[in-house]
Amino acid sequence: MRSALREPVATVRGRVEEVFYSSPRFSAGRLRTAEGRTISFAGPVMIREHEPVILHGAWEEHPKYGRQLKVESLEYDTRLDAEGLANYLANHPDIKGIGPVKARQIAERFGKDFDRVLSEEPEAIAEAVHLPLESVHALRGEWLRTKAVNGALTWLAAFGLTHHQVKTLVERFGNNVVALLQTDPYLIAREVPGFAFKRVDKIARKMGSAKDHPSRIRAGVLHCVQERVEQGDCWVEYEELIDQSNALLVMDTLDSRARIEKALDALIEEKQLSCASYGGRFLVARPDLRAMEEQLGELFRRGDEANCHLTDEDDLEGLLDENAPDLNAGQRQAVLTALRHQITVICGGAGSGKTYTIAAITRLCRKCDLRVVLCAPTGKAAKRLEQVVGQEAFTIHRLLGYDGREFRRTAEDPIAADVVIIDEVSMVDVPLGWHLFQAVDLERTAVVLVGDHNQLPPVGPGNILRDLIDTRAVPTVILDEIVRQAGALKENSIAILHGEVRKTAPDDEGKRRPWYLVDQFTDVWDVQRFLLDLFESVLVGRLGLDLVEDVQVLTPTRKGPLGVEELNVELQRLVQKKLWAVDVSAPRPGRRPRFLLHDKVIQTRNNYDLGVMNGAVGRVTVVESDGAMEVSFNGQAVTVTPESGHLSDLSLAYALTIHKAQGSEFPCAIVLVHKSHSFMHHRNLFYTGVTRAQEVAIVIGDRWGLRNCAQRRHLEQRKTFLSLLGQRDRSRR
Repeated sequence: MRSALREPVATVRGRVEEVFYSSPRFSAGRLRTAEGRTISFAGPVMIREHEPVILHGAWEEHPKYGRQLKVESLEYDTRLDAEGLANYLANHPDIKGIGPVKARQIAERFGKDFDRVLSEEPEAIAEAVHLPLESVHALRGEWLRTKAVNGALTWLAAFGLTHHQVKTLVERFGNNVVALLQTDPYLIAREVPGFAFKRVDKIARKMGSAKDHPSRIRAGVLHCVQERVEQGDCWVEYEELIDQSNALLVMDTLDSRARIEKALDALIEEKQLSCASYGGRFLVARPDLRAMEEQLGELFRRGDEANCHLTDEDDLEGLLDENAPDLNAGQRQAVLTALRHQITVICGGAGSGKTYTIAAITRLCRKCDLRVVLCAPTGKAAKRLEQVVGQEAFTIHRLLGYDGREFRRTAEDPIAADVVIIDEVSMVDVPLGWHLFQAVDLERTAVVLVGDHNQLPPVGPGNILRDLIDTRAVPTVILDEIVRQAGALKENSIAILHGEVRKTAPDDEGKRRPWYLVDQFTDVWDVQRFLLDLFESVLVGRLGLDLVEDVQVLTPTRKGPLGVEELNVELQRLVQKKLWAVDVSAPRPGRRPRFLLHDKVIQTRNNYDLGVMNGAVGRVTVVESDGAMEVSFNGQAVTVTPESGHLSDLSLAYALTIHKAQGSEFPCAIVLVHKSHSFMHHRNLFYTGVTRAQEVAIVIGDRWGLRNCAQRRHLEQRKTFLSLLGQRDRSRR
């Protein structure tokens, strides 16, 4: 719905009487103005009850909430009357030891002179109201800090920063933040996580910072390197980096390239960037990523060493015949290779029996009295491994004792195991792989890396599994035989890797089919309507599926009619109405949908306070009137409150991107492949989507889009140092 036309900009001074909802990105509540009126407000600021504030915004008539002030920015109001000062001192959550009585005594005794007295004569306040001097000093510190936030907020409001962002800067740089930003606004991009170069550049340009400011050039170069890292690359060629930086900075000067090269050389000299020569090419990288990959490369060169626990004298062939006689030739070779070498890679597509091979390796190692530790990148992958192998499996982060800040397991305290088996290695990026191998003592522990090289590469930088296969740096076995019991679902998934999209599986006496193909839609809205009709009329009644527990919609993108954001809004509305008779209103424009009882949600960031990892899918089991929720993640109940800020780490999960679903499996995966997403299409994306299905895959789209996606080979070749393992002629700058 559209609000009525906004009235002109307004400024309202008062005290926050009640907060209906507050997070770092949005608050709504009621304010009592200096004149004694009460007004409603809402906007992208963080506000707490009892705070004296000045709100800047515009009046609007909201269709649901009536007349309210749409807040655009706020200031703390330090020019308080006696009543306001007393309320501020008594109720501010960061001011300790001053109750209502003493707060009123201070306000009545010092009034408008309070600011000067507190700054210059704090002992006078301590003496007048019988407070310990240390309490007054604490009050003074909080008051001055608040004034600094207020001044910075007022100064930066014109540059489009939110209240929360300004507070982040003040906490990072202290009272000198304005002077620092006036001198060098680009330090925000360098020093504060979450402030990207392009956003800072807009602020700096508004402040009048020159296009050829040296700090801007350096920040632009660093941004281009980081942008490549976020795309998965670990390095960029020197000349290519200069070209990209030049296109980004648009300095409009004849010597722009020379200035960029000078800045780049300085960054390399200062070791903020690293430059290496490989095969006659100069490669620029983040120093930490280069060091990680080169150290991993050195470790992988030990992969061909003999297993430190087993030799051929142990009659491995006979051991295999006795304990795993049903393995096919490829699986048998994989097991023997893992038992004979210190580092082994085992790869295979859907239905090739990778997990069964892991179970055989584990069983044989136990037979030889070797301790095996199993792990995987995600909780769901670890759980699946645990169920098949019959032994506890860990997430890699849990195995390494990661607490959100550091890894407890290191070279000084390595993993206590004879063999470590890592599944789903295609998801492991360079930093995680490096931390894992830091915690492995190769003098006493063998490592088996297992994965599907046909799946999407990791979200983070690097492509360890693909690089190891391409370079054959360690002994590698590819399982290329589909096991007899794989079935149509696995066979049809593998067919996609050969450019073939198979039709709906034959009817099996009215039973649920493992593979459905619906390819007649050219219009995106027809796809969306068909999907919603499936949820409304087909999935439960005809296929016997649970809409929340069994079914997962997968799509390539977040935006548009077939993106996760819009699909989640529609699916939440449909599922809530169908299963629990709840009418869900459309979310306000620009706002996320509310979470409701029974909703399916996903954690989007590792939260070590709650013990919930990125990618965990759960159900909302309790919703309180104050916005607090209880969410169950695989039986683990966690409480999330608006005050904690953790709510922003949750999203609806009726639909997920294919990337986000990596490492997970669902009884039924509905995969959307439509020409409207063709810029993202390639067969590995398609394959990754359908292989999330355990029992049923339903593929929906148009014929051209499906064919194009299956036939387009994945052209992405990540730039990594591990891919250059064979090139030894390195020099350092």
